Amino acid sequence: MAGNIALSYPEIERVSGVLDTSVDSTLVPRMSEAKQEVETLLTNGLVLSKSSPQLTDQYNDFNTKLTDAMNAIKSFADQFRQIKTSFESMDADIAEKVASSGK
Repeated sequence: MAGNIALSYPEIERVSGVLDTSVDSTLVPRMSEAKQEVETLLTNGLVLSKSSPQLTDQYNDFNTKLTDAMNAIKSFADQFRQIKTSFESMDADIAEKVASSGK
């Protein structure tokens, strides 16, 4: 495309898929594993009567926020796909109008 707009539909789909897969297959599962490890540590390997419960609460809060942030990555994939869909629709509309004006 000319000017300041360029779209590669396959690349948009590829990158969107990478984002989705990264969240679903790597980031969130690894954070879940890390959370389990921390929980085990704070109940078996680093047990302090006053500090361990506070550390557990802080880590759980941190883990929740980070997991939410990682899941938000998928919203970028959705936005990229919506942009692609909008341009595909606009292109089809223009083609239809051009075709009907020539008749």
